[in-house]
Amino acid sequence: MSAYPIPDNETERQAALDDQYILDTEPDEDFNRITRLASQMLGVPIALISLVDRQRQWFLSRVGLEAKETPRELAFCAHTICSDDVMVVSDATADDRFKDNPLVTGDPHIRFYAGVPLQTRAGFNLGTLCVISREPRQLAGTEQQLLQDLAGMVTQYLESRRNSYLCPLTGLQNRRPFHEAGQREVQRARQSGDALTLLLFGLDGFAAFCARFGAPQGDRLLQEMAARLRSQVGESALLGRVTADEFALLRPGMDSPEGLALAEQIRAALVLDGWLVDGVRYPLAISGGVASLGADDSGFKDLFRRAETALSQARLSGMAPA
Repeated sequence: MSAYPIPDNETERQAALDDQYILDTEPDEDFNRITRLASQMLGVPIALISLVDRQRQWFLSRVGLEAKETPRELAFCAHTICSDDVMVVSDATADDRFKDNPLVTGDPHIRFYAGVPLQTRAGFNLGTLCVISREPRQLAGTEQQLLQDLAGMVTQYLESRRNSYLCPLTGLQNRRPFHEAGQREVQRARQSGDALTLLLFGLDGFAAFCARFGAPQGDRLLQEMAARLRSQVGESALLGRVTADEFALLRPGMDSPEGLALAEQIRAALVLDGWLVDGVRYPLAISGGVASLGADDSGFKDLFRRAETALSQARLSGMAPA
């Protein structure tokens, strides 16, 4: 078995996949419906929506296969994403790339494979919609078009889902996906024993600001707030816009004292800079609340609730831990 190929745009492709915020999410019926259709209409026992991650392929949806993921070096789909064309393997035992692959020599005993790249509007192949059979066979022209049409539906669902998950104004995660990602971070922290700290920032008087200066200035303020938070924490933290005037920052590996120090540093810098409107700089009132994962937290909801309580207290008295 030869080593799997790497797309020329792998760094950008992986960033585009990460930007979907979909890896390791719960099953989604919209995607499951497509894999069922692919299996039934092409008469194959296995159909998968495979997303090719750094060192694995993870199955967003699967029919006829128990595994949730396989190593990337075993993935037929790792080859498919290197081209924009449909990849068809009529008999894997006669293909030098795959004849020694454990997925061919052992369970699920792949013989026939056909995969279509899942390509974003920007041209990045995130993974594939593929079908698999344990018997050699060909892919008819009408079947190829059907598979391509179903793959197009997958990419449309992915785009729609991503748009609903991200705030269109700031590009940050909305409340629901932020909570889902936060729960995954809580699970990782429980397993590793690492600290996990949540910072919340509230724009005090945001409604009054918009009433005074207009909604366009309010939108600019939110966009600038998101940009400043990104510049402060880079790629090391999870960011979200969780209410109309509140932003959340989740930092793995950070304890409560470090979180308080970072929150105050960010808050003080934003307050000091203020906000420029028509050449005049106006003060910008911001409150912060901080909470670190504790033994009594049953999940991310508890951590978030404590940070919200701290933020509410801070709106009255200043920065507050929980």
